[in-house]
Amino acid sequence: MFDRPHHQRIAKVLHTLNSDLLSEAKCYFGGGTAIVLSLAEYRESFDIDFLCASNEGYRLLRNTVSQNGLGPLLKEPIKHLREVRADRYGIRTVLEVDGVPVKIEMVSEARIEIHGSLDPLFQVPTLSREDMYAEKLLANADRGLDKSTMSRDIIDLAMMIDHWGGIPEQAWMKSREAYGAHVVKAYQSSCELICDQTYLTDCLRKMHMDEGLLSRIPVVLGYSQRIESDPDCQRPEF
Repeated sequence: MFDRPHHQRIAKVLHTLNSDLLSEAKCYFGGGTAIVLSLAEYRESFDIDFLCASNEGYRLLRNTVSQNGLGPLLKEPIKHLREVRADRYGIRTVLEVDGVPVKIEMVSEARIEIHGSLDPLFQVPTLSREDMYAEKLLANADRGLDKSTMSRDIIDLAMMIDHWGGIPEQAWMKSREAYGAHVVKAYQSSCELICDQTYLTDCLRKMHMDEGLLSRIPVVLGYSQRIESDPDCQRPEF
């Protein structure tokens, strides 16, 4: 199903999860890993992220798990490498698959309204594309200028735009309602950051991406290819 070994491990976990319980809780597979696996594994991704659409759904899941394990959330046992930690924000643990740790997290999404449906590829409820865009805009607003993230949020947005089309207006609206004008400013700043070809090259290398995307990503985001020293490296108006 997937080529990268760690993505194969992630798929094993997804196929072991109780999709009926997740659907009842309105808890959706999302984040960078869901995007990457939907788009031909253009980069390496390591964690499994789910988002709960309601307080009621999150409460259901929190009452399902225990400190010792995910319980009925799993259709068959998987070794836990860490006790389950659950608080008002999320449920987190680390599972072992083929001798390798796989982190899984289920968080309560209180910032925006989200929706999803069962995805036949992943066999679990998965966030809608519109909401994947919105969540990525919010993630980029939170950490887009932190170079330790390798600009993965703006890179993910570029790949989504390239394969799925432009960012839906509803995604912009949702993210702006949550974070205000900062969402747009952060998007522009992140686009400007990856004008630096040396930096972008390093990001692609660290995330095991095709070096041919070095020229493609800036074009998708609205740039012509430029070098770091170009003083006119600015994103056009929306």
